[in-house]
Amino acid sequence: MTQASGTPARVLVVDDEVKFSGVMREFLRARGYEVAVANTSHDALRELEAFRPEVVLMDIIMPGLSGLELLKLVRERAFPPRVIMVTATDEEQVAQQAMQDGAEAFMVKPVNFEALVQVISRVYRTPQPPAA
Repeated sequence: MTQASGTPARVLVVDDEVKFSGVMREFLRARGYEVAVANTSHDALRELEAFRPEVVLMDIIMPGLSGLELLKLVRERAFPPRVIMVTATDEEQVAQQAMQDGAEAFMVKPVNFEALVQVISRVYRTPQPPAA
């Protein structure tokens, strides 16, 4: 998927499962996305500055900062990227909390990659409300 400028949309995959994040990176690259991967919350914070993604795919259960804690930090940015939580937990309370904290969508692993591309497309095209 490309931006109006013709450059590929930038997606940051944040997941401590190295194999999963690698497969997701390759799948999304094959779909035309520019992709970076962070396997820790610390790396994710660094990549947010360096890579400046439009969309972040984020796991919830990670060592260090949890995905929910990281989501709050991401949403505090001046121009926050869209965040899609992609996680193995299917607890409704966790999903509700993620959505209340600013996630655009919540998907449970194992993820249907074609459905994921549709969700990325939907949240990427939806106008972003102004930062608070």
